This record gives sequence, structure tokens and C-alpha cells, in this order.
Amino acid sequence: MTKKTTLKFTPKNLLNILRKANGPVRVKYIFGLFNANSALKKNIKSTLAQMVAKGDIVQLGKSYGLPQSLPRLVGTLDVRRSGVGYLIIEDSQQKDLFIHPENFAGAWPGDRVEAIIDTKQRKTKPEGRIIRILERAMQELVVRVSRSLSPNLFLCHPVDSRLSFYTKVDTSAIAAPEVGDILLVTPLKEQEKDMWFCTATRLLGKEQDLRTQELLVKTAHAIAEHFPESVVRQAQNLPSQPLPKDWESRQDLRTLPLVTIDGETARDFDDAVYVEPMGQDFRLVVAIADVTHYVPENSPLDLEALARGNSYYFPLSVEPMFPPALSNGLCSLQPGVPRLAMVVESIYSAQGTPKNSLFYPAVISSQARLTYTQVQAALDGDAHAVPQHLIPMLKAAQDLAQIFLQRRVQRGCLDFDIPEMHIQLVEDQVAITSTNRLFSHRLIEEFMIATNERVAEYLAQQDQILPFRIHPAPDAQKLDSLHSLLARTALVDHLPPSMDQVGLQQLAHAAQGTDLEYLVNRLILRSMMQAQYAQENSGHYGLASDAYCHFTSPIRRYADVLVHRSLKQALAKKSDSMNPEKMQNLCEEINASERKALEAEREIQKRAAILALEKRVGEAMRGVISGVADFGFWVELMDMPAVDGLVRLATLDDYFIYDPDRQDVLGQRSGQTYAMGQVLMVVLESVSLDRLEINFTIPGTEQGKKYVKPKGNA
Repeated sequence: MTKKTTLKFTPKNLLNILRKANGPVRVKYIFGLFNANSALKKNIKSTLAQMVAKGDIVQLGKSYGLPQSLPRLVGTLDVRRSGVGYLIIEDSQQKDLFIHPENFAGAWPGDRVEAIIDTKQRKTKPEGRIIRILERAMQELVVRVSRSLSPNLFLCHPVDSRLSFYTKVDTSAIAAPEVGDILLVTPLKEQEKDMWFCTATRLLGKEQDLRTQELLVKTAHAIAEHFPESVVRQAQNLPSQPLPKDWESRQDLRTLPLVTIDGETARDFDDAVYVEPMGQDFRLVVAIADVTHYVPENSPLDLEALARGNSYYFPLSVEPMFPPALSNGLCSLQPGVPRLAMVVESIYSAQGTPKNSLFYPAVISSQARLTYTQVQAALDGDAHAVPQHLIPMLKAAQDLAQIFLQRRVQRGCLDFDIPEMHIQLVEDQVAITSTNRLFSHRLIEEFMIATNERVAEYLAQQDQILPFRIHPAPDAQKLDSLHSLLARTALVDHLPPSMDQVGLQQLAHAAQGTDLEYLVNRLILRSMMQAQYAQENSGHYGLASDAYCHFTSPIRRYADVLVHRSLKQALAKKSDSMNPEKMQNLCEEINASERKALEAEREIQKRAAILALEKRVGEAMRGVISGVADFGFWVELMDMPAVDGLVRLATLDDYFIYDPDRQDVLGQRSGQTYAMGQVLMVVLESVSLDRLEINFTIPGTEQGKKYVKPKGNA
């Protein structure tokens, strides 16, 4: 390329230079072509920045070029809490592309972006550089008020630590906030680098308030708090009770003593059950709310339910899949009122084998709204826990549930009794305890599993298209690692010959009641794949079931709505209106919704844990090591299930060698070992709502900058 010092600077000439170049052009070379003085250099830099922002050109370090000269990748930016990012590439089997924060080009977590592989980076692994933001994921931001700039203008910072800019927020549309308050704002424009101008739309509240944290999580995960007007209108037009015409062609089961059994705070009652001994056999009747009777396909209610995918449960609130008029009213199987239901009535042998099943629409009237605690008390002999006429039925239900459980164990199902976190407010303070799993919980679980299996088997026999609930077998490599790890423990003589379902079940049983129980259960769980929905049936590994679906919770899961429609089509002998491709697309949508619900649940649990612990910094606590890495290990607190924090090896007074095969770290001088499943005392060092971090250290160690020697370099 010939240098032309007399070339006049215009954006068009600048583009021509880049167009004729064989690759990126350094900015100093561009200055030389235009014989630029200080003022022109500033103009050229400004023009280049504008062209980059518009996507006309791309910046690679101190060089610029045309984007079409480089292969472009489209995907979603995933930003980790550490600040680094990865491009999740669309329509590709390629691995996620690492993107350094300095190459985000103003993109935020979740944004759909266009990126290139940065050829200027001399790295062993490819790195990406974002060149264009295609779609913003966040239309609103949650920010914390830092200080007042004027009566209605505040300097704020995003609560999400992955967003490293500041905001100037106009608060004239809301009540005057105070420093530390949490606001919901709409970003309008970037006034300068790392400074956005926003308008406040809502004062969420005080940061230390669990209610505020719930609102924050809902906003971050785009969980809707309100229903569209068309959905509200459709719900309001429904009757408050089933109409006489709705009873046509339905069996009348109002005199059958069906009961609901749920938690103390439940309001959406999906299912009611009745059990009756019949000689050596059992009759099980399971009635499930007939939601689809009131929700026509493609109606506003239906489309909104699909968009939500499921209900979202928080410690203090619920965002239901359907408006409360349905979820807590017309479709909820409340006691003493008529309700429409889809019924599965089955006869089981004394061994729990299904003999025959009937599927039909009915009208029912629940005889009682029972809680798990009440039912357990009745099963334990409390004659006054429930109405006395229901006790024989509950005893029969207990017998059948025990038979079901034993049968499932024999076929190799995996069932772990791991404590779950229970979050509540006690005198406005967050308290975290564990939930006790009663047999009354198992009773309902067993009946729902059996009913879901009967429906899946029937619909498969009828060649219906439906969302099966599938659970793939574990990764063989993970199972091999599990076997190798446990071969070094006291369980070496109890290792099964095969790490299949039965073998894993035997392994968990052998560890029960020993010091290795926690380790074994967690390692088995981590080897499992994620259950999901799919239109093609491949069985459910964890339940050891050949055909499984979700039918029993249509108020709170959209997959169940689809199964109800499929069942009605099969009973009516109608041709299936669904095709496999459309069903698979629906499955992928509800899989994504389920993942969103799980991520939101984990985040609110973490935030609640931090609120519960923030006043206990410096306190010694008992925990168990739940994971090990080359930079530290995680400790789960014994008195707060599912609450864990990190012990960084840099805080310990030794050099540590990490062994991934043994899942431990070994102190080079002291010989101290920290291994997964080990019980120990830790000191709460710090917590952070910004970074969602809980940090522990070991009592008696000095804080200091240490390093970890990798295995093999000791």
C-alpha cells in the first residue's frame, strides 16, 4: 500500500483505506496517511469509535478493519462472577469462546452479540472480541444508590457485580430514595465510558430486606410479576365455580372421600388421592385439576403459561403460571366445593404391580385439605390429627406407598434423602433451617410417580405425541472416576461389580450411616445428567422407569398441560394435532423455563444465606467439605443445608497439592489433608451480596498470600 500524505480525511476515504487493506490497519498508519495533526487525530479517533459502535468496522487492539474480512460468530455472552466471559455460540457444536472483559465492547451478561476470533492474541487457546451488540438482554437494571447528585439525580451502581459501570439516575418518577436503597431503572443512553443515564421506575426497598432480594432476583431472571391485560380479562370472564354444563360426560365422584395433602402454606392444590383395599389388591384414585378445560390452546392464558413455563416459588412469594383466579381458585382442588378433574384410577396387586388403569374426566369434591404434618401424625397414631373417618384410608395409603417404594427400589431407582433448605423470616430476620422429609411426603411422591407412569405408558401405547420426562444415563467417565475415588476408601470391599442403577443403589446403602454417606450421595448426584423434556422417549434413569411424563401438576408446569391435552385426544380417539417437530420445540422452551426457575431458586437461596450470615462474620461453624479445586475447597454448613462457602488455599499456612482423582488437597509441609466429605470447623471470614460470595477460613491460620503448587510440580 502506497502512503499518501495529501489524502483528505473523510469517513468515506477512511473506509476505502480499510477496504483496500489485506487486514487490520494500525491507527498510527491511518494518522500518517492523512498527515494528521493533534486536532485531526482526535477527529479520526472519534470517527473510528463511531464506526465501531455502528458495526461498520471492528477494533483489534490498536488496529481497525472491516468485519466482513473476518469470520463472525453470533451467540450469547455468558459472564461469570469472576468477570470473565464466554460466547455461547448459536447453531454450533463449537466450544464456548473465551472473551476477556476488555473485549466486551460494552456488552452485558445475556446480550446477543456478534464476535470475531481475536487474531492479535498470542494465546494457546482462541479468544474472542465482541464487535457488535445485536440484542440487549436487560431492558431494566437493578442498582444501588451510592450518593445524591441533586434532589432528583443520584449516582448509582448496578447490584450485579458483573456490570462494572456507574449510572446517573433520574428519580423524579418515584419516592425519594436513600443511600443504599435498591432501585429498578431503565437505561437510556451511555453518556460517557462507564457511565449510563437512567430513569428510575421503581423503588424496590432496602438491600437487607429479603423481599427486596426476591424482587431483585425476579428482575434479573426476567420473571414476570404481572399478567398481561388480555390474560387477566380471559381469567375474569371465567366462572367462579364449574357450571352444570361442564359436568356433562363426566363421572360424578363428589361422594368419594378424596383428600389433598400438601404443605401448610400451599394454595394451589393440583392433586387429590383416595386409596381403598380390595382383597389382596389396592384401588388408587388420583384426581388432577382439569386446567385445560378452562385454557384453550393458543388462548391468551395458554400463550402466557407457555411463556412462563412453570410457576416460580420464592421464600415469601409465588409468581404463578396461571392467574390466581385459576391457580388458587377455579382449578385448585379446594375442600367442599365441586371441581373438574382428570382422573387416573388403577388397580395394583399386593406387590405393587399395575393390573389395569382407567382414565376419565370427572367432577370431584375434596373431603379435606390435609397437611403433611397432619397426615404423618395420623400415621404415627394420633387419632385427632385428621377426621377419624379418614384414618383407615390413610393407613391403606401408607401400606400401598410402602409397597410402591419397595418395588421401585427393587428395580433400581435412585432415591437420596438429602436435607433441603427452608427459608423464613423470624422477627424480620432471615432464618435458614432444614426441612424434614416425612413419610407423608413420600406417600404423595409415590402416588404421583405411579400415576405419571400409567399416563406415559398409556399415551405411548396410543402413539400420542407428548413431552416425555427423560433422564439420560450418567456419563461413563464420571462413574469410572467415582469408582476410582471410592476404591481408596473404607468402601473398597462394598463396591458393586457394575456401576449401573442397582450398583449405585447398593453403594448408597452401604454408605448409609457411615462417615462416607455425605461423600457418596453427593458424588452419585454429581455424576447424574439433568432430567429434561423430550418428544422422543428414552426412559428415566433415576426412576428406573421405561416411560415417564409429568401429568400431576398442570397448575404449575406447562409440560403437564401438554400431557393433559394429549390424554384428552387419546380418550376422544381424535387424531393428534401435534407433530413431533413442534412438540420438540415446545420441550426445548419449557426446558429453558425450568433452567431459569432453578437458577432463580439457587440465587435467592444464596442471597438469603448471605443475609442470614452477615452478622455472624468471625464466628466458628461446623461444616463438611462439599467440593475441592486447585484454588480452594467448598464447605457446606451442617446446620444450614445447601449453604456453602469457599476456603481459599491462599489463606492457609502451607503449600497445597491438589489431587483431582482423590478430590483432596495435601499440605506439603504439614501433611494436612482436606478432602471431600470431611467434617471440620471453619470461621466465617466474609460475605458479599455484590459477588454472591461466602468465604471461610480455617481456625488458627494466618491470612497471607500463598500459592498452590499443581500436582506433579511439587
